[in-house]
Amino acid sequence: MSGGCMMLFGLPFILGGLAAGWFLYYPAMSDWWSARGWEEVPCWIETTDLKTTRGSKGGSTQQVTATYRYEYAGRTYHSDEVSFYGGSDNIGDFQQRAHAQIRAHAGQERAFCCYVNPARPEQAVLFRDLRWGLLLLLSVFPLVFPLVGFGVSIGGWRATRRARLEKNLAARHPAEPWRWKPEWADGAVQATPDALLLFMAFACWILLVQGPLALAILVSGELSRSLLPALGLLPTLLLLIPLSAAWRRVKTRRVMGRPRLLLKDTPLKPGHTLTGDLLLGHMLSPLDTLEVRVLCERLTTRRQGRGTSTTAETLWEHVAEVPATEARRDIGGVALPLRIELPDHLPCAVIGSAQDTAVWRMEVSSPQGGKPAVLTLPVFRSAGETHSAEQMAEAVAPMVPDTAQLVARLRSNGVLTEFDADGLLTLIDCPPGRFRAFSLFLILFGIIWSVIFIVLVMEGAPWPFRLIWGITAPLILGFGLWTWLHRRRVEITRDELRILSCIGPFYSWRESYAPRHLVGFMHDSNMKSGNQCYYRVRGETTFGKQPTLIDGITEAITAATLAQRLEDWRKRG
Repeated sequence: MSGGCMMLFGLPFILGGLAAGWFLYYPAMSDWWSARGWEEVPCWIETTDLKTTRGSKGGSTQQVTATYRYEYAGRTYHSDEVSFYGGSDNIGDFQQRAHAQIRAHAGQERAFCCYVNPARPEQAVLFRDLRWGLLLLLSVFPLVFPLVGFGVSIGGWRATRRARLEKNLAARHPAEPWRWKPEWADGAVQATPDALLLFMAFACWILLVQGPLALAILVSGELSRSLLPALGLLPTLLLLIPLSAAWRRVKTRRVMGRPRLLLKDTPLKPGHTLTGDLLLGHMLSPLDTLEVRVLCERLTTRRQGRGTSTTAETLWEHVAEVPATEARRDIGGVALPLRIELPDHLPCAVIGSAQDTAVWRMEVSSPQGGKPAVLTLPVFRSAGETHSAEQMAEAVAPMVPDTAQLVARLRSNGVLTEFDADGLLTLIDCPPGRFRAFSLFLILFGIIWSVIFIVLVMEGAPWPFRLIWGITAPLILGFGLWTWLHRRRVEITRDELRILSCIGPFYSWRESYAPRHLVGFMHDSNMKSGNQCYYRVRGETTFGKQPTLIDGITEAITAATLAQRLEDWRKRG
């Protein structure tokens, strides 16, 4: 029912966006393109007026009207079409400029000019200007509304379809919950859908809507008269978002195809061994080494007002590198043998509470990049296996990672660490560019924002716009460059903790603290993206400072363990 309601909820957005495109945006674009071949003939203005409509909130819109006659092929015609964009608006000063030009010829025998359609002489227009600002505004409706409606509807349809499949599977195998999911039904664990076609469809839709406007701006010569029309090209850059996501999935498919996991024993159980073959659809290069990451996550759903939010916490993970030399030929591809020990006292695929669930999954990454292939693992206990309340409480708590796991987890976050024989930290190296995708996005967005600011200044835009863009543009660009260039290196000896921060080769500064200068170490969350929280570890000094030692950690237990290891160092000193 909820999925069906989502489909119905998204339908008005789709219909509304398509209607706006069909009746407003595309007719105006089509008329402008066709009018480029219309003939210019003299005409005589009979009447003209500038109508002003005031809104309830104090705003006003204008519409210029006119009637005129013209001669074409020996016949006289009458028309009242001023431009291809009917109705009143306040986008730019087109209405005022057009009225001023027409009014100088109204009721006189001084000829004005109009453009006549040779195929239909009764169709004419006084101004065939490309009003890119108005078209840009109109394009928002056919672009955004169908995408939102389609996203909601397809999500509802997929949810309904999946719920129906899971219900049928549960009825067919009532005592075997490891067969209740569609990706577990045929005996092999299938990779979750990568939504490649969906991203390609989004990219095609953006190109279909914004492509004609961008091309019209380029061929109309508007850019030679002013840089302001360049703003109309910016929505086309939205193509980069779905195309980038699609390209990552294409690279994964080129290397691995659609991976499957054929398990020796089903279901998997905590405390047992994951044994099976990873089936890939393509041959691998002997030089390739795949990274297989198995993890158990706890998803906690909390109610916030009328909505809910879900956070993910890693309870346990294991990273293994599987060289392609271990692969053997299989029907349709290759098979890589896997053998991974699963710790005991971890939760199964589903914990009884709807607010606290567990998910087991495997991520397979290629050295050639791309989005990791994700496989959801069926981890269950047998019906006769029971655990005490203390054991279940321990199961839902994250496992404290050992030194090897700390190094692997932090390396996956782009951080290099070293520990001594006692397990105490000796080095934390946060290299520049470890948030590469985020940094590039900020830099690209900051450049676009800066270009807009330059155009606004050159075109003499109102001061509030110049003030807003003038403040935000350098902030966005500066933060992007900071995340790209900033490096933090923490060196820890028995008697001193040194923090070296630098911004590329341009600027650096150093902080040094003895153990007696540090009151303690703490960890907290300083950022959240989707259902992922990011944590940092900071020290608290006797001088009132709280220097950050490491950030961007994706697991709270990892940050807590690092803080405890640093606390052990402080106490030892």
